[in-house]
Amino acid sequence: MTIKIKGLENFSNLSFIAFRRLRLIFYPLIFLILLSISLSISGCAKKPSFVQKMPQRINVHAVKTSYKIIGKYLKSPGNVVSLNNTVISAHIMGYVTYENIHLGQSVEKGQLLLRLSAPELSSKYYAAKAGFLNAQKTYGRMKRLYKENSVSRQTYDNAFMQYKVAKADLNAALSYLNYKNIYSPINGVITQKKVFLGDLAAPGQILLMIQAVNRLEFKTDVNVKYYSIILPGEKVELDIGSINKPAFGRVISVVKSANPYSHSVVVRIKINRREKIGMLPGMYGVARFKVGKRKAMIIPKAAVLKRLGVWGVYIANNEGEIMFQPIKKGPIYKKNYIIALNGLSPDLTVITSGLSKISVGGYVSPAYAAHR
Repeated sequence: MTIKIKGLENFSNLSFIAFRRLRLIFYPLIFLILLSISLSISGCAKKPSFVQKMPQRINVHAVKTSYKIIGKYLKSPGNVVSLNNTVISAHIMGYVTYENIHLGQSVEKGQLLLRLSAPELSSKYYAAKAGFLNAQKTYGRMKRLYKENSVSRQTYDNAFMQYKVAKADLNAALSYLNYKNIYSPINGVITQKKVFLGDLAAPGQILLMIQAVNRLEFKTDVNVKYYSIILPGEKVELDIGSINKPAFGRVISVVKSANPYSHSVVVRIKINRREKIGMLPGMYGVARFKVGKRKAMIIPKAAVLKRLGVWGVYIANNEGEIMFQPIKKGPIYKKNYIIALNGLSPDLTVITSGLSKISVGGYVSPAYAAHR
C-alpha cells in the first residue's frame, strides 16, 4: 500500500525544474573557467625567439666623391703637314721615256725621277754650240787684230757682242736640254704622281709632288675667340689617332688673320723631334689647348663598369648596402681616372676594388683611399 503525501509531490517537481535551470547556467560557467585555465597555461609557455642573421660583408677599397678643379681644354682637329712640299712640273714638251718611281716611294735629293724625249732640243743645242764656237773664234781673231790696230773699235765690239749672244744661246739651249732629265730636289716621299711611261708632258703640267717627312708640324683652325688665350711657346698635347703613343708640341705662331667664313685662325704647332717617328704628312689629329680651369667629378677608371649596356659604378650607402649608379662617361684624366659628366654627386662612396665579387643588394666594408 502506497502512501502519497500531498505536498511532497509538488516539492519534487519544483526541485527538478530548479535543477534544470541551474544546469543551463552552470555548464557554460564551467566551460568559461576551463577555457580561461587553458589560455593561462598556453600564455605561460615559452615564446619562440627569432635571431636576426647579420649580412656577410666583403672588404673593398672605396673613395668619396668630390669635385676637383682641373684644367679646361679646347679640342681642335687638324692635320700633320710637311714644311717642304715640292711640286715638279714640266718645262718642255716631250714623251716620258723613263719612270721608275711609284706613289709613296721615298726618294733622295738628286735622284733621277723622270726622263722626257725631246729630239728638237738636242738639235737646238748643237746649233747653239756651233754658233758659239764660230763666234768664239771670230771674237778671238778680232781681239788679236784690234791689238795690232788692224781693225776698228766698232768691228771689235761687234765681234764681242756676237760672242756674248752666242754664249747666252748655248746656255739657254743647254738648260732646256737639262729639262729632259728630272731629278728630286729634296729628300722626301712622292705623294702625287700624274704621269706614266709613254705619256706626253706639256710645259707647265704638274708631274709629281714630293713632301719632306723629316720636317713636320701640326696645323689646326681655332675659334677666333681664343686668339688672345693661345700664345706662342705654349705646350700642346696632340692626339694622333694613327700612332699609338702620346705626342706633344709647342705653338709656333697664331696667324694674325681670321677666316671670315669659319671665324677661325690658323695655329701652327711644332712637333717634338723624338715624337715624329711614325708620323706622316696628312695624318689627322686633335690638339688640346689649355684655356682655363673648371670643376669636374673625377673617379678612378677601375671603378667604372658596364651592366646591361649601361656604364656606371657600384656605390654603398651608410649601412654598406651596394647599389648600381649609372653615369655618363667623360674623357680620361691622367691615365687612371675618368671624368663623370653626370650621375654622381659629392660625398658618395664609390667602390673601386672587388667588383667581380659584389652585386647589388650585398654589403661591403669599405676602406677609403684618397684620389687625385
